[in-house]
Amino acid sequence: MAGRTSTSFGVAATITILGILCLGLFVLSAVFFGKFNDAKRNWDQALADQAEFVTSAERNSDDVRLVKEEAKRSGGKSVVGYLTDSMQKMMADTTGNKRDSYASFAAKKNAIPGADTSPLLSVLASRDAEIATLKDNYAKAESARTQAQADQKNAVDRIKGIEDSHQKTVDSIKGEVGQYKQEVETYRAGADQYKGKVDAEFEKSKADFSETKKRLETQLAKLTDEKLILEAQLASLRGQKNLETFRGRAEESLVDGEIIAVAGSDRTAVISVGAKDKVNLGMTFAVYADKNSIRPDENGKYAPGKATLEVTSVDDSSATCRITSEVRGNPIVKGDVIANALYDPKKSYKFVVFGNFDTDRDRVATSLERQDIESMIQAWGGSLAPDLSGDVDFLVLGERPLLPPRPSADAPIEVVQEFIRRQRDVERYDSLFKNAVSTGIPTLNENRLYTLIGKTPARAR
Repeated sequence: MAGRTSTSFGVAATITILGILCLGLFVLSAVFFGKFNDAKRNWDQALADQAEFVTSAERNSDDVRLVKEEAKRSGGKSVVGYLTDSMQKMMADTTGNKRDSYASFAAKKNAIPGADTSPLLSVLASRDAEIATLKDNYAKAESARTQAQADQKNAVDRIKGIEDSHQKTVDSIKGEVGQYKQEVETYRAGADQYKGKVDAEFEKSKADFSETKKRLETQLAKLTDEKLILEAQLASLRGQKNLETFRGRAEESLVDGEIIAVAGSDRTAVISVGAKDKVNLGMTFAVYADKNSIRPDENGKYAPGKATLEVTSVDDSSATCRITSEVRGNPIVKGDVIANALYDPKKSYKFVVFGNFDTDRDRVATSLERQDIESMIQAWGGSLAPDLSGDVDFLVLGERPLLPPRPSADAPIEVVQEFIRRQRDVERYDSLFKNAVSTGIPTLNENRLYTLIGKTPARAR
């Protein structure tokens, strides 16, 4: 009985202890579970608070790791502390207020022209460059202003010197003017005295002129009467005379040449005068049987010839002519004589030659070749004149001289002189042509001159 009681007590004690232990374990489990929940809530809150500063993705980035390294090197600061200190220092350096935020900094930065689209340091560098340029320009302007002030002072001093010199000159001129004025007064008194003398002489001359005029008018009236008497006597003498008898030159003096050959089939004839006798192409002759046929009638008119000729080719001592008309039944024969009332082989024509000529046939006309033209005229028997006058027969003009462009102000003197010479040649060329047209002097070009004298220059090789 006693044994069962002891065993029961031990079991009860054991159960009691186990119950207490279970209760203690439960209490401990409850306490630990509560602390675990608090720790988990604290952990979650810590993660949330940390996410406000840096996310897990950002924490693993290279930039954040670099900031962490710099924060450790700066004295073991946290990343936030390092960034906060850096931000405050940056704001203090840029805006002057370390409490400024980036938004206020951006607003101030964007207020700077150009900083809203370009980096601030670039804008500042550009501003520094502009400031340096402006300072340089200011220094140059200041130097120029100083120089201008010096120049102005020199100019003022020079003008003052000129004014002083001018005043001295004016004072001197005033003195001379006073002297001249006194001399003028003296001359005026003498002029008045001389004028009175001249007026007296003029009145005397006027009286003498009136007397002389009256005398000359009397003489003129007398001479007029004598003239009328002489005219009446002359008319009377003319009325008493017979008509003047025309006495022409001797017939042999009117003969210019003779027919030396006739080709009737070609209607051509050869005459005995040529280039040495100054026969030209186109000249015409009348044909007579002999010199006695060239006789004027009672009115002084010559009878027409038996035929007319026109020169078509000229040799030195003969010329070939075309028969332009011929009296039927009275043909031209060898020995017939020819005559031209205007033709005179002894006449020497006078020429004025000017311009550029091409006597060597190289298609380049020059003023030097004018000498060749003058030599040909003189060899033909003509003479030269320096300018147009009443006894000039022909004006021979070559090509008009060319006028080069007007030289510049800094051109060499030789170029200017050559331009002036050519300009004078052009003016003389135009003046000669204008005067020849106005006075009726025939104007020949180079080819017509060759036709007139019957000669042409040798062609160039």
